[in-house]
Amino acid sequence: MRSPFFVAIVLIWVALGSIAAGTVTVVDQAGREVVISPPVRRVVSLYGVATMYLYALGVQERLVLGTYVGLKPGSPPWEALVSVDPGLPDKYARTRPSLEEVLAREPDLVLANPWKDPGAAEEFAAFGVPVVLLRAEDVEGIRGATELLGKIFGVSDRAKRLLAYFEANVRRLADFVSERELPSPRVLFVGTRPLRVASGEMYQTQLIELAGGDPVTAELRGYWQDVDIEQVLLWDPEVIFIAPYGKVTPKDLLTDSVWQAIRAVQDKRVFKMPRVFAPWDIPTPESFLGLLWMAAKLHPELGIDVVAEAGVFYREFYGYELPEDLIAVVGG
Repeated sequence: MRSPFFVAIVLIWVALGSIAAGTVTVVDQAGREVVISPPVRRVVSLYGVATMYLYALGVQERLVLGTYVGLKPGSPPWEALVSVDPGLPDKYARTRPSLEEVLAREPDLVLANPWKDPGAAEEFAAFGVPVVLLRAEDVEGIRGATELLGKIFGVSDRAKRLLAYFEANVRRLADFVSERELPSPRVLFVGTRPLRVASGEMYQTQLIELAGGDPVTAELRGYWQDVDIEQVLLWDPEVIFIAPYGKVTPKDLLTDSVWQAIRAVQDKRVFKMPRVFAPWDIPTPESFLGLLWMAAKLHPELGIDVVAEAGVFYREFYGYELPEDLIAVVGG
């Protein structure tokens, strides 16, 4: 006959085995092993870029609190996203929520970025809440983050479809440009002020290159950089893209006498990027359309129908039909 002590040990071992079997260990984009207990039903996102991947992966109903990229209540992007997620007002955080606010939502998981929220993992560890750190700041980071989120939320097939869409367009554009031996126009990317430009280390520069352009700021390091008009004249960009946030418009540059000597202004090739939910120039899923939009402006001879592409993309990944006013923005 087995002793009560032996039986107790076996029962404990079985219980621990059951707990271990019910967990999943993932390696996040900071190289940390994170143990998660699926299914993840309640998630808090402190990383606005990651928040938008939850929507594209169709798991936004599991988001209980999140930050968003430049999203303001009452704005057109807000109204568009509310139509996809009626619960947005309750889960929207204008700034980084406090520890108390996050814990009050009883999350199974917190998503954060190691650069923007370096202390998040340690902060929540004391309360037994796992934190996955994501770095979706460039093409490789996007791939890793999408695959990881697909695994965590049990939607790997959808994550693969999302990445396949991006990869197919990257290949398509590279083939088009190569086969037709198209030139690479010199491109300047402008931010919230005319002389505030994207550096060579930013995602906007990667998009320009993938779209078949030659970014004139490729040698600049860091983040957004302030330059003078003399430098812009030396670069003499053939095309200028303007970020969809901020107040700078093509008209501002086209009517400014100081900019008249620049080729892009002379040829009226100055364009402001669109935004539907998030800006198309930052590394959210919508930037996959931003790539096509850039390519269409740089190489109109390719005949890319951005409106048609956007219609299919939003319908498939967000269940959203573009209204007429946004169709005009996308096609502009």
